[in-house]
Amino acid sequence: MNKMTKKLFSYFAAILIFLSLTAFFGFVLVLRYYSFRQREIDLQARAETIQEQLEQFMQMSGPKQGKGAYLKFIDDIAMADAYIIDTAGNPFSYGKNAIAKNLPSEEVKEFAARVFASGTYEHSRKNDKEGNPIFYAGVPVRANGQIVAAMVIHDNVSIDQYGFLLAVTVLGICMTSALVLSLLLAIVLSKRFISPIRQIALTIKELTLGNYQVKMKVYDKTELGELAKETDILAHKLDAARAESQKMEQMQKDYISNISHELRTPVTVIRSSLEAICDGTVRGEKIEEYQMQMLEESIALQRLVNDMLELSRLQNKDFPIEKEEMDLLLTLEDAKRAVRVLAHNKKINIFYEKDVEECLIEGDYGRLRQMFIAVLDNAIKYSEFGKTVNVKAAKQECGIVISIKDYGCGIPKDELDNIFTKFYRAGQRREKGSGLGLSIIKNIAERHDIQITIESVWQEGTTVRFTIPDTIIVHFD
Repeated sequence: MNKMTKKLFSYFAAILIFLSLTAFFGFVLVLRYYSFRQREIDLQARAETIQEQLEQFMQMSGPKQGKGAYLKFIDDIAMADAYIIDTAGNPFSYGKNAIAKNLPSEEVKEFAARVFASGTYEHSRKNDKEGNPIFYAGVPVRANGQIVAAMVIHDNVSIDQYGFLLAVTVLGICMTSALVLSLLLAIVLSKRFISPIRQIALTIKELTLGNYQVKMKVYDKTELGELAKETDILAHKLDAARAESQKMEQMQKDYISNISHELRTPVTVIRSSLEAICDGTVRGEKIEEYQMQMLEESIALQRLVNDMLELSRLQNKDFPIEKEEMDLLLTLEDAKRAVRVLAHNKKINIFYEKDVEECLIEGDYGRLRQMFIAVLDNAIKYSEFGKTVNVKAAKQECGIVISIKDYGCGIPKDELDNIFTKFYRAGQRREKGSGLGLSIIKNIAERHDIQITIESVWQEGTTVRFTIPDTIIVHFD
């Protein structure tokens, strides 16, 4: 028996013993009370019977001898010590030979005085030196409306001790048997109650050791069953969190690897070019070619560093962005003009339509322009020569929706869930990049309470939607 089972059993045992003792002593006291009460009722009935007979004798005329003889056998009639006492405290006399034969003691006289004082039935119970109960019952005897005597019965015969002890003994045996059986049942129930708790404790111990695949296997309709279900849910979430953590850790490793590669390439090119120039290996017109190559690599390196710094600033909620009232549609058109050279080089036509002329919001013009340029740049970059990019601004129930759709290579379905993850970089891309572009776009949108979603079909194209809710629109036309 484990510690918790012992503790629970001790609680059960204490409660059962307390209830058993309470019931036992309560029964004994009640039985004793009703036994004494029944004796008192019996004595009252005898006293009142004798009282009625005496009062009838008082009213009868004729010889008093036969009536007085009744007093001589009063003990036999009362089946106990009986006393008839007059108002002076002496044995009552009724005629020449009609005197109550029992001489009252001082205690009887005192009790008779109580009867005279109250004028009604009186009773009392005392214990003698041996502890046996003594019962007194007294009633007044009237003649012509006046109290002339007190009828007192004194009975020192104890109640049926044998019957009383037998009842108590039988009760004690029954309650002891019931207590033993209840304690045995308490052991069984304690173990049954503790069993799911032990299972839960073992499962939680496994969880602390990192085994998130463990299951409770507790089928209980009480709160323990609910606890087991919630613990299973917790284990599942911890397992999912661990998998996600491992995934993020791997993505971070991949990100660092990609960044290291992106940094290594321009640094290597710049260093090797400088070494070639310094060593005199490259002369004449070749020097200018090497210089241009170093310039291009340094620009790419600067762009990568700027992206990393930009993302770091945007993710810091304490870093402020300068917001002012601006027209979001004018910002979109400005971004469209900024990428027209890139679109022209690939013979890509940007088709723009709108059903609203103006959309005023509180925003950072430079950040939002950067966001639209990045999306348009990706749309052009991943589209084939001669394709079209559709840009549309439309009023809908949720607010104003700006969509940018290309017909390029698209994004594989299994990559869509991670497309905004800052440590994620799609591996099946023809264009180079740090994998930070979409993370920057998403953070700019979130800082302006703009919702961004991406829908894409592999080898068919991608649609990026910006939903500007009514809550942030100052005015639209």
